[in-house]
Amino acid sequence: MRHILDKLLELLPVIGLAAFGGLTRTLAGKARGEPYLLRVAIPEILIAVFSGLLIHWLTLETGMSDNLRTAAIALAGYSARSVIAILNAVFLNLVKKHTKE
Repeated sequence: MRHILDKLLELLPVIGLAAFGGLTRTLAGKARGEPYLLRVAIPEILIAVFSGLLIHWLTLETGMSDNLRTAAIALAGYSARSVIAILNAVFLNLVKKHTKE
């Protein structure tokens, strides 16, 4: 149990950074005068966190500098839906390529 708690604490900055990117995107995408709705914001922030975690895990072993990884995670949170769509396409192409061999 302690190991799981340590892993979650290790991921907390990643989750926070990606969530901040998602919140920023949600606020930036809002029309002027439009009320801020939590039922719209919460799913977007959760998607941003998922996107940020994916980028975190994909870049973990790349030797990329911490500053560059931090920027990539924040941008993944901001552009969450696009990042997930790109990763999905790349992953599906890899699967197709490996299943044909």
